Amino acid sequence: MQLWYYEDYEDGVKLGLAAKEVLFRDKSDFQTVDVIETEAYGRMLLLDGLVMTTDKDEFVYHELISHVPALNHKKPERVVVIGGGDGGTVRELLKHPEIKEIVLCEIDGMVVEVCEKYFPEIAKGIRDPRVKLNIGDGIAYMAEHEANSLDLVVVDSTDPIGPGEGLFSGAFYNSVAKALKSDGLMVCQSEGLWHPPAVLQRIHKNVSAGFAHVYPYIASIPTYPKGTWSWTMASKNAIDVKKFDKARLKKIEATNLKYLNEDLMTGVFALPNFFKAKLKF
Repeated sequence: MQLWYYEDYEDGVKLGLAAKEVLFRDKSDFQTVDVIETEAYGRMLLLDGLVMTTDKDEFVYHELISHVPALNHKKPERVVVIGGGDGGTVRELLKHPEIKEIVLCEIDGMVVEVCEKYFPEIAKGIRDPRVKLNIGDGIAYMAEHEANSLDLVVVDSTDPIGPGEGLFSGAFYNSVAKALKSDGLMVCQSEGLWHPPAVLQRIHKNVSAGFAHVYPYIASIPTYPKGTWSWTMASKNAIDVKKFDKARLKKIEATNLKYLNEDLMTGVFALPNFFKAKLKF
């Protein structure tokens, strides 16, 4: 009998993937954690039954959330990643030799352990000497962080439900802004283009509570709800996304980037009209 995984998008649409076997299933103090071997996308990580990453398309998400902010900063040295327990964001950030320290603050230690075992190519950077692993609450970590001390904060969170809900609040973005230097950048995943306007506007409004300038950008990820996803980069002072560091990008492209290139570094900021209307952007 064929094994299938379904993610219900609650509006008459489901994602269905044929699966070979369930490799891991358990419940942590925060959420259920599953690893499934799928026919089309290889291994797939689920948290509370929702797709987080797969072997085949993870590079899109991790390249977009990492390199876009890093290349729009003149010299990122100190970075905090909130969430991101699969390690993919850290793996990509480590491709920037300018970065001296990455604190990976993940609330669920089980996610890190599972990903190191079942997704070694994604998680391989977690034990790098430049990475400090902090298993704990990212909201509390940022609230207590030294002011004006960070160059980048990458909020690689789950959806705004369960353990990830507080990572989308105005209070959290304010604490992130306080911890960043004047030229620091924040980026967060900001849900799919087809999400309800109220959800997208709430995220956009709360990011704006901490930052004067916001820069939404998008890309296609086939295993995420309805195939397209968004991120939002934010800064205290205005930046020109056309003036990213092209020389650094060329060096990083040599590390086998699968998605980003010079054209897409600006192209991802081109938003369709219906999405801008939802954001009221």
